[in-house]
Amino acid sequence: MKYVSTLLKKFISVNDTPENIARNLILKTCEIEEVHTRVLPEALVIGKVKEFKKHPEADKLNVCQVDCGAKGMFEIVCGGENIAQNIYVPVALPSCFLPAIGIQIEPRKLKGITSNGMICSKQELGINEDSELHNIRVLASSAVTSIGGRVASNSGLVTEYDFQDLNDEDLGKPLKEKYPWLEGYVLEVDNKSLTNRPDLTGHFGIACELNAIYASVESGKYKVESNGATVTFNKISDRYKQFAHTNIIETLDNSAKLDRKIVSKTDGLNSYILLKINNVNVAQSSFFTRLQMIDMGSAPRANWIDFSNLFMLMTGQPIHFFDADKVEGDVIVRNAKDSEEFTDLFEYKHVLKETDIVIADKKKILALAGVVGGLESGITESTKNILVEIANFDSVAVRKTGTRLGLRTDAELRYEKNINPVYSLYCLLLFLEELKYYKKDLGNYKLVGLDYFASKTVVKDIKTPKKVTINYQKMSEFIFGKSIEDLPEDRKDFEELANLYLEGLGFVLEKKGNRIVPFWRSPDDINITEDIYEEVARIYGYEKIDEAPLLSEFKNVPYTPYVSLNRKLEEVLVRNLGFVQTETYPWVSEKVVKDLGGNIEHLYMLQNPVNPEMSYLRGDLMYELVSHTARNSKFFDECKIFDIGKIRQKSSVTSDEGRVISNSELDTAKRFASEFVDEQRQLGLMMYQKDIKHRDKDPILLGKGMVKTILKELGVTGELSFKKTDSANFHPKKQAQLVCKVEKSKVESPDVKTGGPDDLMTWQTVVGFVGSLHPLVLKSYKMPENAGVVYVSLNLTQILLCLGASEHVFTYETLQDQIVYRDLCFVIDADKDFGGILEAVKKLPEIKDIEVFDVYAGANLGEGKKSLAFKMKIMGENSAKDGASMTTEQINEIMNKAIKAGESAGGKLRS
Repeated sequence: MKYVSTLLKKFISVNDTPENIARNLILKTCEIEEVHTRVLPEALVIGKVKEFKKHPEADKLNVCQVDCGAKGMFEIVCGGENIAQNIYVPVALPSCFLPAIGIQIEPRKLKGITSNGMICSKQELGINEDSELHNIRVLASSAVTSIGGRVASNSGLVTEYDFQDLNDEDLGKPLKEKYPWLEGYVLEVDNKSLTNRPDLTGHFGIACELNAIYASVESGKYKVESNGATVTFNKISDRYKQFAHTNIIETLDNSAKLDRKIVSKTDGLNSYILLKINNVNVAQSSFFTRLQMIDMGSAPRANWIDFSNLFMLMTGQPIHFFDADKVEGDVIVRNAKDSEEFTDLFEYKHVLKETDIVIADKKKILALAGVVGGLESGITESTKNILVEIANFDSVAVRKTGTRLGLRTDAELRYEKNINPVYSLYCLLLFLEELKYYKKDLGNYKLVGLDYFASKTVVKDIKTPKKVTINYQKMSEFIFGKSIEDLPEDRKDFEELANLYLEGLGFVLEKKGNRIVPFWRSPDDINITEDIYEEVARIYGYEKIDEAPLLSEFKNVPYTPYVSLNRKLEEVLVRNLGFVQTETYPWVSEKVVKDLGGNIEHLYMLQNPVNPEMSYLRGDLMYELVSHTARNSKFFDECKIFDIGKIRQKSSVTSDEGRVISNSELDTAKRFASEFVDEQRQLGLMMYQKDIKHRDKDPILLGKGMVKTILKELGVTGELSFKKTDSANFHPKKQAQLVCKVEKSKVESPDVKTGGPDDLMTWQTVVGFVGSLHPLVLKSYKMPENAGVVYVSLNLTQILLCLGASEHVFTYETLQDQIVYRDLCFVIDADKDFGGILEAVKKLPEIKDIEVFDVYAGANLGEGKKSLAFKMKIMGENSAKDGASMTTEQINEIMNKAIKAGESAGGKLRS
């Protein structure tokens, strides 16, 4: 949002530098991003082109004789396409420094002729209008002449100039002396800092803040850090009095009536004023008005349209003009019909919903309430009579409509902040005053009459305004931590200072310490006593409040289980396993989901996606991690990345495999049926290797090993197994579900369980997935087809359940335990999975862990064969119980059991 000094000075004028004003606003009100100033130097004067001729050495240059009055006659070389005789122009004399372009003008030869000065364009004055034209700034003309081919004396056309009051007596005068409003400053405010302050979206609200900030200076008793600044003009106080002494409902009731009515057929309308103005003339605005629009970043269009935009920027209250002759009958405010079509001012068509609010007549839609006007009722050059809308609509309805249709208009941005409906009605008073102020632009219009609507709630708020009780003693304790009596001498009259600030902001003092809250503040802004205390504190200045220790004791709050789990995972993956953490978007595109074998029917589609191409909530972290890996594969031979986040899918009441649903979730599911959201927390890992040089370095083996390492580091003591899956987008022999089996006491057993020992139960759940991407997927993502890309996912929701289920089951390895490692190697058919052999061997109670270290296929094994080599961790039962060592015979017996188990699963011991 941008605020210009010329509009602020309509309400209040402060004799202070723009930088100091911005600093005070930053400290007390809102965040100022930038201050733009336009300064015209003394040596920039008014001149008149007496004659000109073409430069003998350059077709595009002209040699001009420019009369600058008492300053003298100057020969200036100029390249402006619209140069003409007897025109008034801005002239930068020699030694003049132009801040807008950062250049000092000095006599300079151009193609052999010395130019003594410069005839300036708008851009060289710091005015961003017609920047695409190579024209000089023509102020006025003393004769009808040819200027850029647009005006010719024999054509009868008359050119309208912006400064028609100029004459030869003004020659040589500084331009800023003749037109002081050409100078000024613009405050650029961060819109995010105004989210809960709709009153600050207009110059009126900022002026109220300045009125309070500089009120202490004006009083002469208190000082703020403003280097002796003073308020030289103040109309804000007059506005406060006008509002206080006006009963807006009586004013509206006693106004001339309109020949048509406002018909409300929706709950989304709070207030509406419909005012008719006849005999309007649509033409170009004066340069004074256009300059204000340009400085605020808006494009001038025509006088009445510019006026409506200026009024919104000035007050924060959007208004809209309809061509009265295009409106048939009464004005109806209603909800749109489902699938009803509407064409806006910019000729874009929209399909509406029943939740959208529209302004209509008996035949057509005139406007989309609070968002944008309609093409069929808009103002054109032929418009003669207009209807003025000053309305207030439900902020939530306006925001949802604008967001859904992608229409983030200036009006919508203000309405969504919840403008006070009472203020919208009182804006009629400001509107009528501004009509008079801009009468020179608007012409001899005629006010006809009005009709209005105000909801019962709005009428009640007008009759009984919001009041908040304050206590100055408590206010002092709230702000300074001390009573008024204990304050330093320079703060003893704090009560008087607080009243000064509150009056500056527009709070009206009543008896018994009540303060009437200004109706231009949002209904959600000031509601409790502490809100007023905060108003005083911020205007006083937080930076001037002494630091004091907090009276309450703050205790350390432990992390939630999920946060603790995340921290542990980040430590293990980054520090121990060399992964890099990335952060992926929570939404995905339909194409990516389908390309990677996902079911789009299980995902939620967003109604208002940030990116239309990514319109679904992710159901797996894999979708984005694959894309990240593909991008990294172009620069690195290896990469390991991970992400931790939430995934969401549609779910029925019944549980998926391994999914535990609590009673509270079941209750929710019954209420929302098929729309039940299954939200899980997930860890996603992606490992990439450009080439697999050795089978024992296959990323799938590394992935399985990392899963065991991660679960061990997290403290999951259950038994991990790999269950074969058949996802088409992963290698058919290199994919598996991760199944964890844990034991838990009956008293605290999970909902899903199977029978176990007398005092324990066994619980089995799917905690994740591991798989190597199919070569066709690698090809589609332009990764090397012989690369190894492994994806691992861990369901953190289920892992937390495993941790809870195993919290009373601990196993320890001590120095007294005898641990023996032995290797085995089996030969199996190449098309068979070796998971069965590992499972069979691992069932032996003495085998505590198995780690695969080699997979081999060669001619010496025979055709269609491969070998599997793995290391076993053996710890005998006696060793675990009483510390007795295993004998060689016992170890050999365990090895024989392992060989028989492997052979029973289809393997043959390799000799």
